Amino acid sequence: MNTQWIVKTADFDKASVICQELGLLPLTARLLCSRGQDTPEKAKAFLECNYNCKYNPFLLKDMDKAVERIRRAITNKERVCIYGDYDVDGVTATTILYVYLTEQGVDCDYFIPGRLEDGYGLNKKAISNLGGKTDLIITVDTGITAVEETEYASSLGIDMVITDHHSCRDVLPNACAVVNPHREDCEYPFKHLAGVGVVYKLLSALEGDTDKIIDRFGDIIAIGTIADVMPIVDENRYITALGIKKLQNTSNLGLKALMAKCNINTAENKKVNSISIGFTISPRINAAGRIKNAKSAVELLLSKDEALADALAEELCAINKERQNTEQKIYEEVQKQIEAYKDDNVYVLSSDGWHQGVIGVVASRLTERYGQPSILFSFDGDVGKGSGRSIKGFSMLDALKVCDGLLEEYGGHELAAGLTINRENLDAFRAKINEYAFEKVKSAKDSSFVEADCEIFANEITLKQAYEISRLEPFGLQNPVPLLLLRDACICEITPLASGKHVRLTLECEGLSKKITAIYFNMRYSEFSFRLGDRCDLLTTLEVNEFRGVSEAKLYIKKMRFSSAAEEEFEEQLSYYKAATDVENHVDLPKESIPSLNQFRALFRLLKRELGESRKKLSFSYIQRTIKETEDKEGICLCSLHIIFDVLRESNLAEWSISDDGSVIDVRLLPFKGKVNLDNSPLLLRIKSNHKFY
Repeated sequence: MNTQWIVKTADFDKASVICQELGLLPLTARLLCSRGQDTPEKAKAFLECNYNCKYNPFLLKDMDKAVERIRRAITNKERVCIYGDYDVDGVTATTILYVYLTEQGVDCDYFIPGRLEDGYGLNKKAISNLGGKTDLIITVDTGITAVEETEYASSLGIDMVITDHHSCRDVLPNACAVVNPHREDCEYPFKHLAGVGVVYKLLSALEGDTDKIIDRFGDIIAIGTIADVMPIVDENRYITALGIKKLQNTSNLGLKALMAKCNINTAENKKVNSISIGFTISPRINAAGRIKNAKSAVELLLSKDEALADALAEELCAINKERQNTEQKIYEEVQKQIEAYKDDNVYVLSSDGWHQGVIGVVASRLTERYGQPSILFSFDGDVGKGSGRSIKGFSMLDALKVCDGLLEEYGGHELAAGLTINRENLDAFRAKINEYAFEKVKSAKDSSFVEADCEIFANEITLKQAYEISRLEPFGLQNPVPLLLLRDACICEITPLASGKHVRLTLECEGLSKKITAIYFNMRYSEFSFRLGDRCDLLTTLEVNEFRGVSEAKLYIKKMRFSSAAEEEFEEQLSYYKAATDVENHVDLPKESIPSLNQFRALFRLLKRELGESRKKLSFSYIQRTIKETEDKEGICLCSLHIIFDVLRESNLAEWSISDDGSVIDVRLLPFKGKVNLDNSPLLLRIKSNHKFY
């Protein structure tokens, strides 16, 4: 993928004023300006997390009706059921509403549908089971499209109050109240509340005291808001900032137990923040609804017994581990399938029995790794339920509309969708969506870019600077962790971590006497496309790493590329290779362009060690680095390496393909008997006879 790197324009004059007025470091001021906080007043309010951002809950359309109906239920001691959703947003929304209503003396229960047995949203079977024992259903994080279900509940004598935050359709359910900031007739000034955020406003209206509700439930509200990837701006910034602060000293036994299991907020680890919520706490709560049933997650948050809370936290961690194992197993199966569809523009893959709760996560991993839209189907009999993920610039929903006649149902948006298909239509669907995507995916890839907030200079990589960047928290959508561009760093050490799953680099930068450490998570050592001495540009985050009472500034790499000088060398080697294999033109080439017999042997030994009988991806830099370290101190140039691989394929000793950017080869050794004399390779003989080497 031809991804451009863009750096946001920094207004150094405005940043200088902010530095002087607020006493901040220059990089922090530049970051504030790049996020629109370009005056001392705006920057100060942003750093203080919009603590005065509290809108009147009655600005939400139908809030008065919802409050009136729920108060009547409280007064008349009616039977109330909270109908939630199985994700973190739904679990947290269910929890705080249940706690509040039971504390008001309400005869209250809750129901969260099972992902596999009940599907998403309200369903008539569940409503039917509530008939005769429920007077009022209050939905949280769901219900905005439940027109028929609301009518059905009414026919059973059940009233409905709907609270939701998903997109509205033209016709709203005929409920006692429909509270949703996305209603066209709703004048609430902030439209991006999570489902739990809407319930927070409902409780504020019922209680008549916003501060009391945020103090009572802020930790839980923050988790739901961050987990549902809501924009962390405006009122959400206020909610999450206060909630995270409360979470650091939470009285909720379930959350305390879960954080202890995850080693968060302990003496040995850093305190809780938006990152640990999003990547550690939330997945464990979410896993219950994906793999088992979300009820165990609600029970954790409701727990009043330490032993029970500890047991439930342990259970959620075990379920999350099961989710990770299931996800990895499916991902490995998907990797094997891709080979048959490697030329497709949209990967459409399927299997019987893949867990429907995790195929969306696997599709996300697939799309992120290959830069390709992907759709995974899990079949049960002749019906396959699928989950799709796309890349920026290619609308998954538009693509599915073109294939409408081949699908049973579908829905979603530009980057993600859910769909159902009959098995007999799978091949036709794959063909049609790829036909539609032929030019569009290529165009999306060519125009893709990643945007850095600022350029960081080597002397700005300090602990004080890392602490100042943390003042921009809470991070999330529309306020992401700052992405920083560090130019022209020289790699002086490459160390594999976690059995080669991650890489740690030691870097040298001009003008800085000390060396810098950077971690590249989820970059396999064998696929790392750089060598010792390479000069690189890095897109990184700068964070405070706290462990066992010691704090240090650390870079975490998100992307890397060769610096301009290294890129020129790479292109030069490729030009030598193209010239060497062009038998029509006679040109002089450096003698190292032609591989020696020892280099053939060195590479073959390496491939046998690395591959065995399997196929594997190896970066050319890894191959060069390993040969130099273990086989030949003189090393091997990229031109010679390409020629060797050509000869191995010509001699039926290997099959391979190269990644679009030319950095990684996907290779497998082929079985053979006897000896192969590579000196007799027609390709090598043509190269030697057609070119001179100096």
